[in-house]
Amino acid sequence: MRLLKFVIIPLLMHTPLRGQCEGDLSWEYGEKKEEGFSIGQMFSNAFTPQLVIDTKEIRSYVRDARYKELTKRCGDLRAVDAIYIRSLKIAGYSIGRALLLSMMAVLEHQNLHVRIPIVSSIKLPLTLEEDSLFLQRIRHLPGRVYADSPTNGEMDKDKLQHFFASAYIAYASESVDLARGAGNIVEWGEAKFVVGGADDPRDKRANKQGELFGRDLLAVKNLLPSDYLLLPVESEE
Repeated sequence: MRLLKFVIIPLLMHTPLRGQCEGDLSWEYGEKKEEGFSIGQMFSNAFTPQLVIDTKEIRSYVRDARYKELTKRCGDLRAVDAIYIRSLKIAGYSIGRALLLSMMAVLEHQNLHVRIPIVSSIKLPLTLEEDSLFLQRIRHLPGRVYADSPTNGEMDKDKLQHFFASAYIAYASESVDLARGAGNIVEWGEAKFVVGGADDPRDKRANKQGELFGRDLLAVKNLLPSDYLLLPVESEE
């Protein structure tokens, strides 16, 4: 049974969730430090949605120089696992919330330029990060996640947002079909309305792998993204 493979493999990887690579670098370097009481911080946290607070934390984790070193030591696929593992901890081990946070951590577009008749195009902001913080996070994102990933430029960093978005939709809706439909609509809209966009079969591969990851997490809770980024999928059904 195919699902049995994904039950056995994580057990053999010895979670608790530590890096399976040389050196003492831990997946959990991003633990919060104790801070003194601050009235300003108290009011800020009281009026800031928890999703915003959690998103800032996971993005800070990716920007940290130690995350870049973790990627260097452990490889890009294990670095993707590290983002998901850290998101799980931030989310109190709520899988759906962790998948959403993982997507926010790897969001690769700062703005979306949408073609509009008459006005040519408009710019839609996708993240409220400062430019310097956004660029640092993007520099640290894993990009060599496939055997055929480009070896220059941004490599396949953009595929991670497709993977985690599809995983989140499949898990939250308990429907691979809904995730597949949403992914196809996004690809169609990107090709038709987004400046520089294209209907990319490699995006669809990441979508399908994410769909399977989200679906299987409904049954087996300790799966990792790297198992599914290595999973062959049909390019077209």
